[in-house]
Amino acid sequence: MSADSTPRPNDPGPVQKAWLHLLDVLRNADGSFIDPARGRFDPATMAMGYRHLTHLLSYAFDLYVESDPDRPAFVPLAAPTKKILGDNTDSVYQYAGIRGGRAYRVTGRRGDDCYLSLIVHAGPDPSSSMTHRTVSNRNHSELTTDAEGRFEIVLSEERPAGYEGDWMATAPDAVCVITREYYFDRTVDRPASWHIETVETVEPPRPLSQQETADRLLAAAHFVAETVKMTPMAPTTPNTMQEPYRFTPQHPSWGTPDNMYARCRYELEADEALVIDGVVIPCVYWGIQLWNPLMQSLDWRYERVSINTSQAQLGPGGEFRVVVAQHDPGVANWVSTAGTRQGSVFCRWLCPEGQPSTPHARVVPLAEVASLPPRF
Repeated sequence: MSADSTPRPNDPGPVQKAWLHLLDVLRNADGSFIDPARGRFDPATMAMGYRHLTHLLSYAFDLYVESDPDRPAFVPLAAPTKKILGDNTDSVYQYAGIRGGRAYRVTGRRGDDCYLSLIVHAGPDPSSSMTHRTVSNRNHSELTTDAEGRFEIVLSEERPAGYEGDWMATAPDAVCVITREYYFDRTVDRPASWHIETVETVEPPRPLSQQETADRLLAAAHFVAETVKMTPMAPTTPNTMQEPYRFTPQHPSWGTPDNMYARCRYELEADEALVIDGVVIPCVYWGIQLWNPLMQSLDWRYERVSINTSQAQLGPGGEFRVVVAQHDPGVANWVSTAGTRQGSVFCRWLCPEGQPSTPHARVVPLAEVASLPPRF
C-alpha cells in the first residue's frame, strides 16, 4: 500500500459514505407526498408526510442499525405516536432480526389476546419488507401452552433431533420474526410477553467495525427509500370499497396469511359521511379502522377511529353498518376521521371461515345519516 493510500487515523472511510447516502435518501424522501403524480394532498396531509418520515427514520435505526441477529431482541413495530406500514389499532406488533443458519428460542406468555402469532420472514434484502416472503406462521390455535399461558418455540432450518416441542422453520435467507397480538380492548386487556435468544451460546458483542457500521446505515437508508415507494398508497376510486383479498405466504410484505383484507380510500368533507354496509362472517376478529394516506392509524387514544367485533352493533347474521365521518351523526358504529379529510378505511377478517362479500360504501350528507333506512 502506498503512503498516499494509507488510511489516516481519523479517516471516516465507508461510514461517512453510508451516512451521506442516508442523508441523500432523506433529502429526496418527501417526493413521495409532494409529487402530484402520487396524489393531490391537502396541507394537513403533507404535514403528516414529514412526520411520517421521522417515524420511518426512527424505526430504521431500531430495526437495522441497532438490530443484532446474533443477540436478538424484540422491539415494537408500532406505538400510539409512531406508526408505519398499516398498523392496526387493536394490535401489538414486535420485530426481531434473525439470520439463516442460526437456531433461536422464543418464549412468552399469552395475555388477554383473542389472537396471537409468530411469523418468520425471509428474502433477498433484509431491509426491504416488500421483498420478504412468509416462511412459516404459527398462531395461538397451533401453540402449546401451559396452565398459565406460557409457551416455547424453537426456530431453525431443520427440526432439532429428538425435539418434540413447538418448532417453526426458518430459511438460509431468513431476516426477521414478527409477533402479532389482537385485542378487543387494549385499554384494559393484559398484553402478552415475548423473549427471543439464540440456542447456541454467543460471544459478547465487540465494537462495530467501520464496514459493519456502514452496512447498518445503508440498510437503514434502504428501508426508508423502499418504504416511501409504497406510501402514500396507489390511488384508487375514492369512497368505493375494494373486493376482499387474502394475504398469501407468497405475497411479499409483512402481512399475515391468517388475514383477509378490504380497503377503501375516503375523501370526505366535514358535512359528509361514508356509510359502509357489509357482513361479519365467522372469524376470530373483525374490525374496521382508519389510516391517514401514509398508512398510519389515527390516534385511537382520544377518539374512536376503529371498531371491532366486540364494540360494533351487529345484526343477527353479522350484518353491519359503519359510518365514517368527522362528526358524530348520532348513530351506532360511528368511526371518527379525527379531523382528516383523506385516508383509507381498512377492514380485516382474521382467520375467517370463508370468503366475505364485498362491503358496499356510499357518501351521504351527514345530516341525513340518522334518517337512513335501518340496516337490520
